[in-house]
Amino acid sequence: MDGIRTAIDRALIGAEQAKASMDAATRRIATGRKINAAADDPARWAFTQKARSVDGHLQAVNAGLESVAISIRGADQAMAAIEEHLDQMIEIVKLFPPYPEGDNAEERIKMLRSFNGIRQLIDQLTVPPRDDLGQAIMADPASNDVPDSWPVIVNEQGDVKTIRRQEVHTGPTGLNIPELTEADLTEDGQAGGPLSRQKLDDIAANLENAKAVLRQRRDALGSDAAAVARAKSSNAEAAGFHKAYAEKLEAADVNEAAAQVTSIQLKQSLALESLGSITSMRSELVALLK
Repeated sequence: MDGIRTAIDRALIGAEQAKASMDAATRRIATGRKINAAADDPARWAFTQKARSVDGHLQAVNAGLESVAISIRGADQAMAAIEEHLDQMIEIVKLFPPYPEGDNAEERIKMLRSFNGIRQLIDQLTVPPRDDLGQAIMADPASNDVPDSWPVIVNEQGDVKTIRRQEVHTGPTGLNIPELTEADLTEDGQAGGPLSRQKLDDIAANLENAKAVLRQRRDALGSDAAAVARAKSSNAEAAGFHKAYAEKLEAADVNEAAAQVTSIQLKQSLALESLGSITSMRSELVALLK
């Protein structure tokens, strides 16, 4: 009798194991995943979790880089607008002849004062609101609380790219465009007094130099932008690799899973048949012993 009981226990255990295997196989077919939990395959599950972690980290790094890239694009657009303003200022100066005293005085003063108005527009483009990296890059640190540079994490290893400040304000450390004073607009106390041709030529030369400085700093900003773009591209490629690797580890082979189901069904049938035979044998033996 003990032997029959042991056989029954073994048959029951086999049936339960077959049931568990059937549940796992049908789950793979239903979800399309070979690994739904650590219990399915602990080693493979650990590999997928690591791959997905790296993918997630790289996605987070790229989100930060995208924010930086947007700020740099904003600064680049502002620099393009500043160059247009400089062209307007140069046009004012070059088209402004040194008229004799009193000739078109009001028009002269109006044109020269528009020079200062455009200068103010340039500075407005470089005054940073709170947390605006793009404008902070261009700002005057003497009048705005901005750092010299900004470290940015560029990859999963934590390497850093430094975004450099590129001052394009009108101050001495920027484009160095002095404001025209009332003294510049008058001569010997006479409103609209003529600016000398030399004075006008000096102003024009200063503005041309400002354009050259602007282009150099815009190019330097472009270099930083290119480094950010390269890092984003590299991260996206690496993230795609790790994501695909995790998905490959998790993906179920439906044909293989279907074959497993068939095999498990056969094992279940055999286990149940065995259990039925053992139970029948036990009943016959009990009847003989009566």
